[in-house]
Amino acid sequence: MDQTGLRSIGEVCAETGLTVDVVRAWERRYGFPVSQRLPTGHRRYGKDVVARLKLMAQAVALGHKPSRAAGASEADLRKLILPGGNNRVEALFVGVVAMDSDLIRQLLRQNMLELGWEPFLLQVASPLLDRVGIAWADGEIGIHHEHLISELLEDFLRTLRQEFHSQPGRGRVLLCTLPGEHHRLGLLMAALAHAALGARTEVLGEDVPIANIAEAAATLKVDKVAVSVSVYFTGEPARGLLLELRERLPEGCRLVIGGKGAARLRQVPGIRKTKELCVG
Repeated sequence: MDQTGLRSIGEVCAETGLTVDVVRAWERRYGFPVSQRLPTGHRRYGKDVVARLKLMAQAVALGHKPSRAAGASEADLRKLILPGGNNRVEALFVGVVAMDSDLIRQLLRQNMLELGWEPFLLQVASPLLDRVGIAWADGEIGIHHEHLISELLEDFLRTLRQEFHSQPGRGRVLLCTLPGEHHRLGLLMAALAHAALGARTEVLGEDVPIANIAEAAATLKVDKVAVSVSVYFTGEPARGLLLELRERLPEGCRLVIGGKGAARLRQVPGIRKTKELCVG
């Protein structure tokens, strides 16, 4: 950011999670974001532009078309992201704002016990992250709030997954993200979903080189490799990595993808999109 408060396109991408290609494509197709030109010819973007881009990125992450997000008002964008009140989410958000770790842990456990794992992921965990994302885009909370809830939720998902035991005939699954993908929460939600269904889950984590994913799949003799793709990691680079991974996997090992970013990827031959990974 320069002294005027304007951001470079690289800084915009770092703040919104969008790629340079996406930002430029939206500017070309929809007339937004509107950039200012410096005497040097470089683009710069204002604070208000970045705030709206954050909301647009979240709306697209939830499956709304970029053209619809570009034409919506900021109020309508918020409705696209959170269409209705969610008392469970709002109670947790109070804990996020107060940075009350004990309250957050208590409410996470309470919601899980009352709802069960699948409704918990779909009705609480995923919309809570959307709620936090809106508040962050609006400047209502800081990055420290977002980091706190991410860490608490990650701890909770890992602990919860240990309560499920693998069952015969349910298969063995290796879960990971592609190299360059650093978003873990969708991966952990997917791991919980697979474990709850009785599969033996092996989690490599995020940002794993393709060769290492393939080697781990062969060593562990897994039936399936499940890759979580966030909305911030899409397009042809992700598609190319998936094609490479498909070619490297052992014969008979299936490759599936999921997450909010998977919905935005063009279909990749031989790779299935699955609802088991559609949260996060």
